[in-house]
Amino acid sequence: MPEDKFKKIYSQLNHEQKLAVDTIEGPVMVVAGPGTGKTRTLILRIANILRLTDTQPENILALTFTDSAAFLMRSNLSEIIGSLAYRVKISTFHSFCNDIINNYPEEFPKIIGSRNITEAEQVNIIENLISKLPLQILKPFGNNLYYVKDIVKNISELKRENVSPEKLELIVNREIQELNSMSDSHHKNGPADQELKQIEKVKELVEIYKQYEKELSQLRLYDYDDMIVEVVKTLEQNKNFLLTLEEQYQYILVDEHQDTNNAQNRILELLSSYYSSPNLFVVGDEKQAIFRFQGASLENFLYFKKKYPTAKYIVLKRNYRSTQTILDSASDLIKNKQEKLISNSKEKGEKILIYSFSKPEVENYFLARDIKEKIAQGVKPEEIAILYRRNKDAFEIIEALDKLKINYSLESDENVLLDLDIQKLILLLEAINDFGNNEKLAKLLILDFLEIEPLDAYKIIDYANKKNISLYEAIKYKKHLKSAGLSQEGQEKISQFYKKISDYNYQKANKNLVDLFNLIINDSGFLTYILRHQQAQEKIEKLSSLFDEIKSLLASNQSFNLENFINYLNTLKKHNLAIKKSSPKIVNGKIRLMTAHRAKGQEFEYVYICKATSAHWEEKPNHKGIKLPAAVYAKTKLDLDSLDAENDDERRLFYVCLTRAKQKVIITYSKEDEL
Repeated sequence: MPEDKFKKIYSQLNHEQKLAVDTIEGPVMVVAGPGTGKTRTLILRIANILRLTDTQPENILALTFTDSAAFLMRSNLSEIIGSLAYRVKISTFHSFCNDIINNYPEEFPKIIGSRNITEAEQVNIIENLISKLPLQILKPFGNNLYYVKDIVKNISELKRENVSPEKLELIVNREIQELNSMSDSHHKNGPADQELKQIEKVKELVEIYKQYEKELSQLRLYDYDDMIVEVVKTLEQNKNFLLTLEEQYQYILVDEHQDTNNAQNRILELLSSYYSSPNLFVVGDEKQAIFRFQGASLENFLYFKKKYPTAKYIVLKRNYRSTQTILDSASDLIKNKQEKLISNSKEKGEKILIYSFSKPEVENYFLARDIKEKIAQGVKPEEIAILYRRNKDAFEIIEALDKLKINYSLESDENVLLDLDIQKLILLLEAINDFGNNEKLAKLLILDFLEIEPLDAYKIIDYANKKNISLYEAIKYKKHLKSAGLSQEGQEKISQFYKKISDYNYQKANKNLVDLFNLIINDSGFLTYILRHQQAQEKIEKLSSLFDEIKSLLASNQSFNLENFINYLNTLKKHNLAIKKSSPKIVNGKIRLMTAHRAKGQEFEYVYICKATSAHWEEKPNHKGIKLPAAVYAKTKLDLDSLDAENDDERRLFYVCLTRAKQKVIITYSKEDEL
């Protein structure tokens, strides 16, 4: 390892960072606010472990939450220790568990030999269970399938919190007993009455959850969350196997600890269980807990302190990103705040600007115009970010940016199935799948990427209707095309189109779905069409996400064909499920658009926070949905419900948004959004 490089970077650390890097033995908790250099501290600590001990790189495990964070961590570590960085186990929790399963297949009979279930298949199983089970609440008369999506979401949440159907049943019975023991004055439409109605929903969820697990077992299927759940079960039951992994990973480091769920925490607890004072290093910030509700996130910190009373507790207070004005404003959002962040900048910085507008259209125009002015003044576009609450907020902003010809990168978890051009491609796939369907063909003929003159399309459709013949027959024979009054060029174009779609219909039975998809997007002209689009990169990313979904489905089931894919898409559409766009690569020369949640871990010179009204940013409580008991998240005797004060989630989310900015924050809203 290059000693000079380590010493040079180490010399740049502040006292608290050095303390975190130097404390390589025993449990350590680092509370690291935004911009305090936690990632650099973490990777330098890995380098220091290798430098001061005889530990091999393979014996160090560093866990984080996203693939991009893992990639960045390894990249930064390689700059310090070189190729040794590629021997350190740096991974997300899911990838780590997946690797364990693949490396020790004999320990995981439920997973090995089974197939990973799709979201659509999950929904279908839940639908079938609802129809079979004698449910009273979760099968409402007006819409038997009203709770399907909520049930899928909550089963996933339960697995993430390491709660089995049996454990949930115990929690429910205990809650019912406690509620029934309350005096009558607490009931009769009071809080206890409402809680009892909710717990009755969860009681029925227990039965669905039990049957769902049985179905997966019988069909030899497993879901995404089972990878971590099965690793937890195996480590709990097989002490020899646990010992093997404990010997393998002698130092464990965890980033963003505030967002770890109970299943992930149980993995850490088990891997660190050999010693009472293990080499476990966690770093996080409860104020930035935006992926798990605040009570459960605070409990992570308290549980760690209780579990490891001798743990070293270090707070990183110096911020190397934002001005003091931004930090003070962000700090004022958080109740019960502890250590105040101190900016490393000597300048206090500009005030945060807040603009009010009459309508959203005016707000969006201001955003586009102000950004255009900043770019004209020399600000790099990639250093400008627009942050918003929901994915759909981006669409109106994009219209304003397009009008002023401002290049942008949309980095939200957008559903690619909502893209108009992807919908055109799906219409083509549906027509191929249902070859002979005149209605689908009529819709297809007027799609712009096929470059058929709209007038020619309408002429042949009208001709087929008047002659009472199939539209397929009308476009197949030139005599019909000529009789319909099409020009020679029009006849040729539609004839060529018929030959193509006929060939696709033939190929769907002779090619696998991946090869068929490749043929269609290239041969139909769709790929050429989106490459000419103003936002070509955006369109390619969406097409790639759709293609990745097809490859994943085919990998899980080799007989998966076009008909299966269309049925799969119909299920997604029916239940408002998404195929999410892949994360785009950062491209210079484009401003960045993303949700507040996606902005976590990023930084920009200028940050615009738009549609900033309580009506727009606050998550309205869903009283009609299923609310899991707080005990699902509990690891201590802490009253989690009491910790989740009103607006805490939104305050922390806004805190994250403000602290993305280095220099300036501009907050905008329209008065219409307040309503």
